[in-house]
Amino acid sequence: MIAHRPNRPTPPGARHVGVMLILALLLLTGGCSRYREDEWSKQWPRRVPAGGMVEFEGKPVADAAVVFVTLSADGKKEYAAVGLTDAAGKFRLKTFRPNDGAIPGKHLVGIEKTAAVVTNPVRGLSPEDQPKVVKNVLPEKYRVYSKSGLEAEVTEKGPNEFVFRLDNSSPVPKADR
Repeated sequence: MIAHRPNRPTPPGARHVGVMLILALLLLTGGCSRYREDEWSKQWPRRVPAGGMVEFEGKPVADAAVVFVTLSADGKKEYAAVGLTDAAGKFRLKTFRPNDGAIPGKHLVGIEKTAAVVTNPVRGLSPEDQPKVVKNVLPEKYRVYSKSGLEAEVTEKGPNEFVFRLDNSSPVPKADR
């Protein structure tokens, strides 16, 4: 006999987890290895290799989204370079193409790691069936680049390897080189 499972509404936040994962996947794996220059890509600002590492309370942070945002030379456009940390907390940045780095200049930095967590357990449901909410695992102060207090100066000469040592204290730390 086949067990019948009653239809249950999707838990709040479950759709957000899927959307965030798809967006992160598209951002970090988009494109292909064969690029051709066209009129649009010829106008892109110069990028230089950049990346680094994220730690929280002395431990590497895996699967965190890192964003570096800078203004164009004329101050009219914002450019974002994004990266995703690996198991060792390391990341490489991409602005337009995989691993193309970041635009030289001063950057404001935001770092976020989200996870689906059970906030109000429901008796009788298995752990995988519990309603989950997407939460930022890191302190909220680091999430929004314009408010995080995190900064990084990407230079033409490099090495452009930044270490962000995050914790629950204030004030917000600067990137180490």
